[in-house]
Amino acid sequence: MKRKTLALTLTTLLTLVLPVLSAWGAPPRDPRAVPVTERLTALVERVKAEQQKLRTLEARFIQAQESSLLAAPEKATGHFSYSAPDRVRWEYETPNPISVVIRGEEMTTWYRDLQRAEVIKIGRYSNQVFKYLGASGNMQTLLEYFDVRLTASAKGQPYKLELTPRFQRIAKRLKSMTLWIDDATFLPVHLRYVEADGDTTEYFFENLKKNGHIPEDRYVLQIPKGVETRVIDLGREQPAKP
Repeated sequence: MKRKTLALTLTTLLTLVLPVLSAWGAPPRDPRAVPVTERLTALVERVKAEQQKLRTLEARFIQAQESSLLAAPEKATGHFSYSAPDRVRWEYETPNPISVVIRGEEMTTWYRDLQRAEVIKIGRYSNQVFKYLGASGNMQTLLEYFDVRLTASAKGQPYKLELTPRFQRIAKRLKSMTLWIDDATFLPVHLRYVEADGDTTEYFFENLKKNGHIPEDRYVLQIPKGVETRVIDLGREQPAKP
């Protein structure tokens, strides 16, 4: 895993991918029961309706990475947790133990085996990270920046959304994204993220659990003394005392 870019990758995935799940407030329709020309709109409407009911979400995940900087493709596994409105935890278990917690405007990444941690003040970007779970998102805004293609699938198979940047300022960082949405729960179950240099990250989500109890301390990292901690805020980095 490219440790230096882990936090940035997770933040980018959240800010770019999750807004796909916001839409208008129209009553949900069955995406397979509408004309092809209306299917994308109907899918987004249905996803939003399900997301508005979401209080918590847990899942097992598999992350697969391919990069020119890696001698061979790498795979990591772990557990994902979300509690509305603004708490997220990625707990990497293999091959390296890493904890990533987002609480509001702050994201903490703890590289347990390296005895190192980073605290990133995401500030105003936190609204972008979580707005897909509220009612304020606007799919039209996303369509202004991405070409979105919905691939037809058989019943029982996930919907496939292919997103391609329309502008160079986005394309210089992101080549494409593909999102698979379960046709029963209307939750994302697979994500592929291709960077401009060809590096690829994929996430597979399994055993999704909606609206179960998640203890508040799940989103609290007790970082021991002696762990080197770096604080990143508006481009300024400050080493914290161990």
